[in-house]
Amino acid sequence: MRNYRSLACVILGLVALWSGGVATQSVPPTQAPPQATFRTITSLVEVDVVIHDKKGDFVGGLTADDLQLFEDGTAQKIEQFYMVSHERGGQLIPVTGDQDVTPEDRARRIFVVMFDEGHLAHDSLMRSKAGVATFIKENIGPGDFGGIFLNGKMHNGRLTTSPAELLAGVGSVTMGFENRQSILSTFREFPRIPSEIDAMRISEGSIEVARRLGAAVCQEDPQSCALNGGLNQVENLIQQKSRLYVRQARILTYATLQNLRYVVSRLSRIPGRKTLIFLSEGFFVEESRDDLLAIGADAARGGTTIYSIDGRGLIGTPSATSDALRTEAGRSTSFDSGEVAPFLLTSATGGLRIQNIDFISRALNIVVRDTSTYYVIGYRPNNAVMDGKFRKIEVKANVSGVNVRSRKGYAAVALPPMQAVREGWK
Repeated sequence: MRNYRSLACVILGLVALWSGGVATQSVPPTQAPPQATFRTITSLVEVDVVIHDKKGDFVGGLTADDLQLFEDGTAQKIEQFYMVSHERGGQLIPVTGDQDVTPEDRARRIFVVMFDEGHLAHDSLMRSKAGVATFIKENIGPGDFGGIFLNGKMHNGRLTTSPAELLAGVGSVTMGFENRQSILSTFREFPRIPSEIDAMRISEGSIEVARRLGAAVCQEDPQSCALNGGLNQVENLIQQKSRLYVRQARILTYATLQNLRYVVSRLSRIPGRKTLIFLSEGFFVEESRDDLLAIGADAARGGTTIYSIDGRGLIGTPSATSDALRTEAGRSTSFDSGEVAPFLLTSATGGLRIQNIDFISRALNIVVRDTSTYYVIGYRPNNAVMDGKFRKIEVKANVSGVNVRSRKGYAAVALPPMQAVREGWK
């Protein structure tokens, strides 16, 4: 039977954590029998594991003996193992495994939706907002917590169990002053630049690339070449466009990375699994791969799984875009290599990059399905020193015909005390 008093205390603690307030003194416990709890110690590493069969259905009924876990290639002893499953609307199915855990702490669902406004064109943003609104109405129920991160901050500065508050947050999302597609659009204009990789090389001083592109565009369109002052002037224009693009792209990427760091660090203070839904078309990552991998490693250590959804919907084909209640031409990835960034981010945490789906609400349903039933492994690394380095994780099944997905590693850092943290979003 659900312990409603315990759940109420959890809600109060989470609201205080995300709003910056100081939690009031908890209500003294009743005479109910003591409940077993999962060991919330910083030396314990948790790994969420999703196991599907060849049909894509979740494989239940496994035990710790059915899995092997390796850290940096060395086998680790699985100390704790259990399965978490949910019914629609936040109703918890009893947790099963090698020992009891606290359902309120470990089985609740926490969804944070992050709108990457700088990397969402107008139609992508409208499609994403409509899809998230549908997701909230259909999936957020009693026991679920949610938050909408927009314009560099959490809506109302907190997590909430109120669908109405979440919908208000979605309604507050607005277009960024400048976005990735708008600055990429200049690549299509004369003198044309084939890709952002070329722009990057030119901005770093590659005269050879600028000359090659100048010669190519003047050969393709000699009239425009002459109108723009000839080959030498066209090469200068290509260099100017490239430097401007890289400068603007760096600013947008920096803002996105800062927002991701901020959300990941705050979520690490909350026990159990957290789901971060990152709505973005992708971003310029050529200079920030190490930063992105570090964010993924920190998220994995703190129990946050990141799912990225491409707001463009179907790419390269006409689309009804029913979520946005409007018709748009097919979106394109020409000139754009930004899709690499979301793949790096999600794969590091055991999440998914979902794209080529026009119905964003359908993409979000995939996330819900993926996060509603999973196994949790707890182990103490043989290397107990939290040295801050990245450690590779691999989970294998002793059962044939299954697909195992989990985070690929984590940053070996100590976690903040789960119950003692009271600071909010600062």
